[in-house]
Amino acid sequence: MRVVTSDVLISATRVVTAASPDDPAYVIYTSGSSGRPKGVVVPHRNVISLVDATRDEYRFGGDDVWTLFHSSAFDFSVWEIWGCLLTGGRLVVVPYFVSREPEDFRDLLAAEKVTVLSQTPSAFAQLLAVTGEEARSVRLVVFGGEPLDTRMLLPWLDRYQDCRLVNMFGITETTVHVTAQTITRADALAASRSVGPALPGWHLYVVDAHGRLVPPGVAGEIVVGGAGVASHYLGREDLTAQRFRPDPCGEGIVYHSGDLGRLRPDGALEHLGRIDSQVKIRGFRIELDEIRAVLLEDPNVRAAAVVVRRDDPANPRLDAYVVLASGDSGGVRRRAANVLPEHMVPATVTSLDVLPLTTNGKLDEKRLPPPDAGVTSVPAGDGITGQLVRIWTDVLGVPVGLDDDFFDLGGNSLAAVRIGAAMRAEGLASVRLRELYRHPTIRAVAALAAHGA
Repeated sequence: MRVVTSDVLISATRVVTAASPDDPAYVIYTSGSSGRPKGVVVPHRNVISLVDATRDEYRFGGDDVWTLFHSSAFDFSVWEIWGCLLTGGRLVVVPYFVSREPEDFRDLLAAEKVTVLSQTPSAFAQLLAVTGEEARSVRLVVFGGEPLDTRMLLPWLDRYQDCRLVNMFGITETTVHVTAQTITRADALAASRSVGPALPGWHLYVVDAHGRLVPPGVAGEIVVGGAGVASHYLGREDLTAQRFRPDPCGEGIVYHSGDLGRLRPDGALEHLGRIDSQVKIRGFRIELDEIRAVLLEDPNVRAAAVVVRRDDPANPRLDAYVVLASGDSGGVRRRAANVLPEHMVPATVTSLDVLPLTTNGKLDEKRLPPPDAGVTSVPAGDGITGQLVRIWTDVLGVPVGLDDDFFDLGGNSLAAVRIGAAMRAEGLASVRLRELYRHPTIRAVAALAAHGA
């Protein structure tokens, strides 16, 4: 083939490729519980299947403007890039620092007249807090990457009634998205955990610990089959054999996700979090997302996160972080304490301007600051009061003031026993548990101890 341009003769050779639809299109690494990243190999046909499964339902076309908000190391970017380019849209690459400043990102949406927006719930919560009428051009918001508390969407649903909100559950090993659920106002009011039915070409099972199918409504491990299942883990034959297995009900392979869920009778999936995200506190097995959901029910809370601190292995502690519209963190904790059982109440609730995010737009636990107990520590000093300050600070793991309430500091019956033992070890008269409930401050306990109570 010869092409003539500006009187310059250019020789061109047709490039012939032997690549097939089953050849790798990309490799994206995901974190592993062992700390060793896993490279997920995804073939070309999977990406085409994803776009074909969603193109008509969401009316993607040449009039759309998408944002590339996420890092190319996060598979959400595969959806943003190819969902846009394979349907003829215009792709706006969001500068990194703009993606981290909600006000700047809001202004970009307005300036570029963005129509299709993809967000993690953590990132969207920050955008929602600063958006007025600037996002009027957005007709579709797709959520992914993290569990979504639908209640946070009520202000957006009320403000932009023509905008479609879609919650998509997905896994890197199954090509970005697996299910889709359009969120109505009724869903948001009901705090629906449904992520919808499988996309066309994908299918879902829920199995028990022995790999047996469970009936609708019963929780178990989510297993994904069909068009989106990746080829394998790069160089990890052992792990590939463990997670990618023959389809028990058909041809091909399925991926065992490690996520907990249940299928409803209508085929929609309820995502219940990671199986391994459950933690054990004082003998109770709890789900952190359940605590987070209660915090988000507080009308003053815009965003929330809950983490487990194991500084003292014998006494792990729950710490919460919130972004507030109004009020204070103490009020948030008091409300949570009225709803949650004692073992699920966060020891501390710390107010932040924004929750720190990773490059992928998810919560970055490593960047959360030390917890704030909502008190100002006092010098330990000498005498009984000084001894008690040191003991309470050591046992509770937070700063302690003389008039701070033991239970507001995260105290519980186990901590009370440890405080009593520490007091006896230092030669102080131990305070009975019932007296601590009646006199839950250092000043009051010091008075009791001084009188031999």
